[in-house]
Amino acid sequence: MRNPFIKDNFLSSKVSINKLIIEKVPQNIIDEDIKGKSALELFSTKLFIEEIKKSSKDLGLDLQSIEEVKLPQYFAKCLEGKDESIRNLAINIVKLFGRRLGIILLTLKKGEKENRLKRLDWQDEHWEYWTKIENVILVGGLANEKFGKIIKESIDEVFKLEKEGYNIILVKNPSEAAIRGLSKYITEIEENKYILALDFGQSFIKRSIISIGKSGINEVHTLEKIKAKYVTWEFNTELEEKDEATQEDQYIIDCIIKTINLCKESNYELGREIVISVANYIENGKLKNRGGYGKLRLIADNYEEHLKEVLYKKLGIEYKITMVHDGTAMAAAFSEYPKSVCISLGTAFGVGFPIDK
Repeated sequence: MRNPFIKDNFLSSKVSINKLIIEKVPQNIIDEDIKGKSALELFSTKLFIEEIKKSSKDLGLDLQSIEEVKLPQYFAKCLEGKDESIRNLAINIVKLFGRRLGIILLTLKKGEKENRLKRLDWQDEHWEYWTKIENVILVGGLANEKFGKIIKESIDEVFKLEKEGYNIILVKNPSEAAIRGLSKYITEIEENKYILALDFGQSFIKRSIISIGKSGINEVHTLEKIKAKYVTWEFNTELEEKDEATQEDQYIIDCIIKTINLCKESNYELGREIVISVANYIENGKLKNRGGYGKLRLIADNYEEHLKEVLYKKLGIEYKITMVHDGTAMAAAFSEYPKSVCISLGTAFGVGFPIDK
């Protein structure tokens, strides 16, 4: 089945489900006001954190002492606490988002006329593709072992009410899916050497080194993740955008160089390739004007080549740089699943389709 979201082996920005509008609400869903809302207005890390904050007192979470971006990590402990009331409240919060995701997926599966009319950049072929998909693989931070099972059960409850839906698949270490998928983009096996793999997200930059053999991944060493910075995407003037693009570019370069030096200090011998997934649509090194990393197009037309040149000037080493849309990288880890889509649950929805690399 031809995928209308992929052209010349690159994912189109049309694939985003964040803009999906729920105009026609499933008949059996009556417990929430969702009509007319977009998928991004129903499900995101930001909304998840806001829901936790609303109930923070009852959950026993001190907002003054917890960094907002780390709230989900502290909240996860509430799911396993001894206090039954706290545990049930936490479970219900996760269930809320599981039901919402179920409704979003059901909207895609059913492809009803009212909802089609609200998605102006999709034609019938785009909707038909979603109706033919059978499996949805959930990855990303909110699909972790603590939340994933509850989210899946809540989605399945929505599907059961409507007697329609997808097969929901949870995977081990879902937050590392992009890193593992990046291994498919390594072009040369260098014996006894590691390849640097970076996942530039909206909230964090995840760092790993990968050892590759002829049969695939030998080992993955996960390094400490660092906070993403300069990922704003709305500006009043072009000058503001260019200024922040310059800061973001420098931050990325510093991150790469510091990570290379960290690996050297830890006696990991690195190869001459660096593979990077980025929360932005990208084609042959050219970033699209979308999302927090889109402004890097103002730094260089081909950002892969830009990084290669800067690293050579600073380190005297010529690296091959490969940059991939994060959803595509995540999906690459699941090429054995036919008729499937990979959806990342994070700052926003990321989407990718498993294909053989």
